[in-house]
Amino acid sequence: MKHREKKEFSGKDLDFALGEAEEYFGVPREKLVYRVIKEKTSFYGKERKIHIQAWIKDEEDLEKLKDFLHFFKEKLSLNGDFQIQEERGDILTVNYTGDDSFIFTENYGELLNDLQYLLNRLFPYIGKRIVTDSSGFRKEREAYLKRLAKKVAERVKKTGEEEMLFPMEPSERRIIHMVVNSLEGVSSKSEGEGYIKRIKIKKIKNG
Repeated sequence: MKHREKKEFSGKDLDFALGEAEEYFGVPREKLVYRVIKEKTSFYGKERKIHIQAWIKDEEDLEKLKDFLHFFKEKLSLNGDFQIQEERGDILTVNYTGDDSFIFTENYGELLNDLQYLLNRLFPYIGKRIVTDSSGFRKEREAYLKRLAKKVAERVKKTGEEEMLFPMEPSERRIIHMVVNSLEGVSSKSEGEGYIKRIKIKKIKNG
């Protein structure tokens, strides 16, 4: 069934690849969601090719997401509310506010991360990555992770001994990699299987 199908397309540029997707699904590109899988340019930039995955946007999924969040709130007897905010083109933020928001943020945001993982698995056809937040937890956590990444990276550069960080979900690992990649003399790599992985930071040898 094409309405729930994800398919890969390729072409010399994004416009061409989306045109292929329009023809296959039989809908205008405004009703499509896509992500770039790979973009390649040949020697001297003479030939360029892009690979995307596309699917039909499900307008009903946003309402289904709202219904699920209401159900989730009722089951946990929460007194607050969930708000859905589109912060960037590819991000959909689900923010919880209420006196019992500590339920989501305790244990380093364990329930918040679990809910984020669940929502992204249940509603992939929204076409956006769902990020959960509560009481500004993500912003504070991001600042902490940036400090941690810089501190550990500097220590690794000084001692020459690699270090392994604690288990993290994908969005937190992205923050660590971003900071480490901006520093000279060190590199980072995710290790492990599944959704939760650890990051190894090591010194790069000269040459």
